[in-house]
Amino acid sequence: MLFSSSILLAASLVTSHVAAKNFQAKVSAPSAFHAASANSVTSNVLTLNKKANGKGYNPRSAAWLMNKPGTIPPGHSTTLVSLFIGEEFATTVTFGTETFEAIVDTGSSDTWLVESGFKCVDITTSAPLPESACDFGPTYNVTHTFKQIPNENFNITYGDGEFLTGIVGTEEVTLAGIKVKQEVALVNFAAWEGDGTTSGLIGLAYPNITSAYAGTNPTLDNSPAGEQIVYNPIFTTMYKDGLIPPLFSLAILRDISGPSGYLALGGVPPVSFVQDFTSTPILITTIVGYPKAYDFYTININGVVLNGKTVKGSGGDIQYIVDSGTTLNYFPTPVADAVNAAFVPPAVYDDDQGAYVVACKAKAPSLGITISGTTFWTNPLDMILLAGTDENGNDVCISGIDDGGDDPTEDVFILGDTFQKNVVSVFDVGAVELRFAAREFYPSNDPY
Repeated sequence: MLFSSSILLAASLVTSHVAAKNFQAKVSAPSAFHAASANSVTSNVLTLNKKANGKGYNPRSAAWLMNKPGTIPPGHSTTLVSLFIGEEFATTVTFGTETFEAIVDTGSSDTWLVESGFKCVDITTSAPLPESACDFGPTYNVTHTFKQIPNENFNITYGDGEFLTGIVGTEEVTLAGIKVKQEVALVNFAAWEGDGTTSGLIGLAYPNITSAYAGTNPTLDNSPAGEQIVYNPIFTTMYKDGLIPPLFSLAILRDISGPSGYLALGGVPPVSFVQDFTSTPILITTIVGYPKAYDFYTININGVVLNGKTVKGSGGDIQYIVDSGTTLNYFPTPVADAVNAAFVPPAVYDDDQGAYVVACKAKAPSLGITISGTTFWTNPLDMILLAGTDENGNDVCISGIDDGGDDPTEDVFILGDTFQKNVVSVFDVGAVELRFAAREFYPSNDPY
């Protein structure tokens, strides 16, 4: 393998996964229920830490969808077209009085921990495995603060075939200093490939993709008789309880050591930037074959600006998923080709690796993303990523721009961390809009 997993050190900040479920609830576009919240600095801030999962990619990111999710049956595996999709990032969460590390996920809605005594099984065959094979961190010991909800079960399958089932209940959960009584899941049956330290996941997306089902038999959840039980995720609970405004924000750092960035609940994180925000509506993804229950943070852009000129076919009605769980930006094929040809020397696509290989000391072109009339420029540091070493020990680099396909109605285009390391992103679900403020030139220990 030419590239090593060291690319993960420069990878994405917050994962985004896709639950391969046939949701029963009717899903419609979210409606604004609150005026745009103030972009105020909040003390409810989570410091995020990198968690390498050993795969060289994040199987729970939006980018796995590039393999045409409509053709992947629930519970079956898929592979990513690139090894450089991203990695997982985690923070601390407290259940009752026990504190754990959990993956932070803007693309799912359930908050769950693995329960003591869980059963670990093989992803492909469901054959029993020792607990250590699932590679979780510490397990949760049920205490008196957890109250199981009768006649419900938890059931979720991820894009790479990982799946979890368990029980549903309420627990006193503390996140970023905010304590709520929250519906959560405890996993007692897992096909999982963990990182050795995280014990669960914190989902921050919309209620209509929660994964609780009626009954106690998970094998019936995907049958015609299966019934999804929609509930409020932890972020929704917090703002509905009046504890925070209905927004959260991300500041992703390009540093290769130290904190990976910050997620702020109810405001913006305490990082240095000019609060000159541009807003754009959150859209329902309309790509052919996509389950409408997958609520990504999807937007339109005006276009990609390359060396001062907007690239034809890069914007308009084309949808882009804003996903901090994906390392690279994925553009339409002609756009990705144009950007990579503009490196000096040019970046060259490698079919085997699914990425454009570029000289580590190449000169990157000027790249901007125009959203609602404002162009957000990308720091050259984010255009070239250290991917590993070759057989001679020489550094090998890839471009921060990859090929997302050539059919806007079927292929997935993503604004990943190549874009998001240059902005503060505000996810204002109350106003149903994303807001971005430029932050491309800040001190960094990235060597490229």
